[in-house]
Amino acid sequence: MEAIITQLVEMLMLNKQTINGSNNNTAGRDVNVNNFYNFNYPIKHEISIGSILKNISEFTINLQFEKPDTGEYTIEEKINYNKLTQFKEFFDDYMENYNIVKEKIRIISAEDINFEQRLVKYVKNKYIKLYDKNNPNLTLNNILEEIENDLKQNTDLSIDDISCTHYIVFYVFALCKIFEKPIKGL
Repeated sequence: MEAIITQLVEMLMLNKQTINGSNNNTAGRDVNVNNFYNFNYPIKHEISIGSILKNISEFTINLQFEKPDTGEYTIEEKINYNKLTQFKEFFDDYMENYNIVKEKIRIISAEDINFEQRLVKYVKNKYIKLYDKNNPNLTLNNILEEIENDLKQNTDLSIDDISCTHYIVFYVFALCKIFEKPIKGL
């Protein structure tokens, strides 16, 4: 029961929802908890993404700091350059959830300063291991499948939660840590 209450509080805080006078749910009065179960997918994605990130942080990886990428190209150009059809077809969805992943990483990093570097290293290692020069879409699918399998085997996350893994992989892609960077002038 405590976990359910914690999730409800987290959902409210993440969405910066306020309880207003409608349905007699005013602050300082009894709150009808049933109203909180009507959440939409972006809220669900926030919870799932946060859960995946926290669990991936348990897959500890030795860190070596890398120089930041300073290339001058857009995420769309990188998607096109690598011919990643999944990222291209659902680009708006990926960009909408990019900010959720970024915010969740910021929150987790407040307690674990090396979290983002470990996450990037974990995904990058999957990329290196599964790289197929001739088929970037197969590489992407294999990365997603292997991370999802790691989560299934090593965590108690639901299949529904694990289904948000692709947003986290996209985040690492957008940081330019996996797949090729576009060559200027092409």
